[in-house]
Amino acid sequence: MSNPNDRDRLDDLGKRIEAAKEKRRNRLGDTHAKSASGLGVGMRIATELVAALGVGVGIGLLLDRWLGTTPWLMLLFFILGAAAGFRNVVRVAQNYDAARQRERNTTGERADRAHRNGDEEG
Repeated sequence: MSNPNDRDRLDDLGKRIEAAKEKRRNRLGDTHAKSASGLGVGMRIATELVAALGVGVGIGLLLDRWLGTTPWLMLLFFILGAAAGFRNVVRVAQNYDAARQRERNTTGERADRAHRNGDEEG
């Protein structure tokens, strides 16, 4: 690939791919991303809760066996895991809400620009 002609062809191919991606994004809008985002957020929330509880209970059980304090440390770490899980869920929900707000603002700005452009043409 040391041939300059090959490099030009690759650059041209890259530009055509980017143009096709942009055309597809404009044609489809963000509807494809929006339809999957709710399911993705739901799965992430469930995973956050289960993982936090699992880690908390696991650490509690290990410490209980090692220190002979059954079931007290498991209960303590279950509560700590639940608190961590709920904290993570709140964080995920806040991030999701902020992203949706940014999306709404961007969509509103696009609609305003389209409306202004339509007014200028008419």
